[in-house]
Amino acid sequence: MNYVLTEWDHDLDDEPYLVYSELDGDRMEVRKVEFFRNGICFSYGGERGNEGALSKVPFPEDLRTAAGEAGECRSISRQLFQEIWNQAQERPDGFMGMFF
Repeated sequence: MNYVLTEWDHDLDDEPYLVYSELDGDRMEVRKVEFFRNGICFSYGGERGNEGALSKVPFPEDLRTAAGEAGECRSISRQLFQEIWNQAQERPDGFMGMFF
């Protein structure tokens, strides 16, 4: 497994600015946690389900190209990912559940 943090350079409330990802041997996302500037976070994959929200394409070997000019992507430790995963607030109804 590999672990990645992608930091997006924007001020949008409805798009994540931090995305922590766990990648399998084929560099496909198997779990991820997204943080939004308005304080909301979502987690996907593993025991939390919602695998449809995971990336459908593998992460590139060269992480410098993963976010392009819109952000930065770097490797992180398994321990850091696990801490983020364990602390993430789970919203099983997804983002739209906030409005109902």
